[in-house]
Amino acid sequence: MIKTDVIIIGGGATGCGIARDLALRGIPHCLVEKGDFAAGATGACHGLLHSGGRYAVTDPVAARECYEENLILRKIGRKCVEQTGGLFVRLPGDSKRFREVFLRGCEEVGIPAEVISSTRALDL
Repeated sequence: MIKTDVIIIGGGATGCGIARDLALRGIPHCLVEKGDFAAGATGACHGLLHSGGRYAVTDPVAARECYEENLILRKIGRKCVEQTGGLFVRLPGDSKRFREVFLRGCEEVGIPAEVISSTRALDL
């Protein structure tokens, strides 16, 4: 019989990240996975680290949590995170007023955001 303090169910990014954190803290744990590691939702993701900007207007608490976790992961997983930036693009038909609402939402939760020209965006 295995004796442990924590059981982690699921060997995706979250489960493996929790297991790593517990190991670094010396906390006994057991990770169980029904299939291959990273074969579920983690294996189907785009591999992007979320900025929180997506929620800046609709869910500021979640936006701030995403951004804070983003900073932590960039610090502890420096070699695993490539800084690529990100774009939120206004398309024809989108509300022109939303840009200011979005920028204000980002500012209120501390997410850096700036307006750039379409030419600069294409150069990225």
